[in-house]
Amino acid sequence: MRPRAFRFAWRGVLRTFREEANFRVHLIVAEAILYLAFVERASATSWAILSLAVGLVVALELLNTAVERAVDLGTQGKHLPLAAAAKDASAGAVLAGSLSAAAVGFALLWAHLGMLAQIFRVPVDYVGLAALAVLVVLTLRPPLKKE
Repeated sequence: MRPRAFRFAWRGVLRTFREEANFRVHLIVAEAILYLAFVERASATSWAILSLAVGLVVALELLNTAVERAVDLGTQGKHLPLAAAAKDASAGAVLAGSLSAAAVGFALLWAHLGMLAQIFRVPVDYVGLAALAVLVVLTLRPPLKKE
């Protein structure tokens, strides 16, 4: 991939981040899951599988945004049944991917979920939790307005 293509792709991710609340929600869930995997010292295999699941949901959300915008552009504000069906199917793909990713997360981290009470026993864990909180706040914050 050429550097220019990376720039366009990154611009699409950032624009989706700024404009789509659901995208930010998915990122918050991903941050929490990956934090838990880090704290519980998940295996390399678990990290790989969790990363694929997170990547799937993020990619599906980006595709859903693309479909919604293309449909909106094509219909120019008119309510058309086929356009609504396309947008619903696209949102359904995100839902299916999210449910699959949640199942993967529970399967890989279920044994660790009972140990959450022990997370706060070491001061370093407070630093990690504070970092997670900062990430969540930065992810949820309202998008910056361009002047």
